[in-house]
Amino acid sequence: MTENSSDTEFSDEEREQIGDFENLYSKDEFAGKFWAEFKEFVTGLSKASILVLGGSGAGKSTLVNLVFNSEIAQSGNGRPVTKGIDEYENDLVHIYDSEGYEFGQENQEHYEGLIMDFVNGHERAGDPVDVCWYCISAPGARVVETDISMISRLNALGKPVAVVLTQVDQATEEQCAGLKSEILSRTSVRSDSLFEATTDSEVPVVRGVADLYDWTRDRLPESRRASFMGAARRDMDRKSADVDAFLLKYAATAFGIGATPIPVPSAAALVPLQMKMLSEIAVRWNVLSMEQTMGSLLTQMVTTTVGRTVAASLLKLIPGAGQLVGGIINGSVAGAITYGVGKAFNYGCYQLQKSQLDGTKFDFDAFLKNEFVQMALKMATSFKSGKK
Repeated sequence: MTENSSDTEFSDEEREQIGDFENLYSKDEFAGKFWAEFKEFVTGLSKASILVLGGSGAGKSTLVNLVFNSEIAQSGNGRPVTKGIDEYENDLVHIYDSEGYEFGQENQEHYEGLIMDFVNGHERAGDPVDVCWYCISAPGARVVETDISMISRLNALGKPVAVVLTQVDQATEEQCAGLKSEILSRTSVRSDSLFEATTDSEVPVVRGVADLYDWTRDRLPESRRASFMGAARRDMDRKSADVDAFLLKYAATAFGIGATPIPVPSAAALVPLQMKMLSEIAVRWNVLSMEQTMGSLLTQMVTTTVGRTVAASLLKLIPGAGQLVGGIINGSVAGAITYGVGKAFNYGCYQLQKSQLDGTKFDFDAFLKNEFVQMALKMATSFKSGKK
């Protein structure tokens, strides 16, 4: 698709009016709203809290990176939050990684005390640990008393505990089966909370990291699932469906804004709502690095594109308008435009993350310039006619 092909259905006069709207949305008072709303949304987000524990060398950091499909747990990236426990820096989730225990009764008792003090301290502070991933090295082929005690004590506190046999590519099937049998017989852990992890994709596992991701997502408080899903580069179809669902909420709010018809030149009244909507979509897709990746022109690109889309949609959705000046926006038009903008942005974020996972290239800049308007207009028109 060639640049500005989305304008081909408009007359020269209409394209000039669209340009005026782009300029309106590009003014400083609007251009900064997206990034400001984005940062405010992230700051106020309720973040999932995950504690990763187990013996030294059990592959805890590797497990974190496998589940999130991203290099979250990198060497030197941990921020000490208390002696023996680091938090990996991330804007969407709290991941607490314990240093692991060494063999020996004194070392293991110290480790138990460290973990329980940490969990109880967070509970008292009103920032509880949501779930625990307990790592046991499969090639080590043994479950020690500290493992049994820790799993039982955490379960007694009501903490969901997933037990993960790590490094299974270095263990035999008999070793894994023996470990599972002992864990199931000596703890309250059920088989649906037992997982296997390997860095070798050729090694088959019964319940792997994708299953651990699902298990974790389903056990998080509702208020913290969005942050967890955003942090993980997987589960893309569910993310997209979740975004589609909350777009209806924003469309309904926009309908309310337009319930008292507003003049077209005052369409900028929809900007704060649209910027908040785009911010929530960006968080769901973890586009936190987009500002750095694409440069400071990001906010200008987004707001200019939204301005162009709103103008194009108004020209097509207001019967017999032909002119933006003198036109009136009602609730159904405001809702349809907002929905169309959200759907197009969701699609772009989906394709951007998909390209990162596939190792292909998706030019987000070109998408905003060349395809966004047509897609948003098509979605807005369908929405207005009752087809979502």
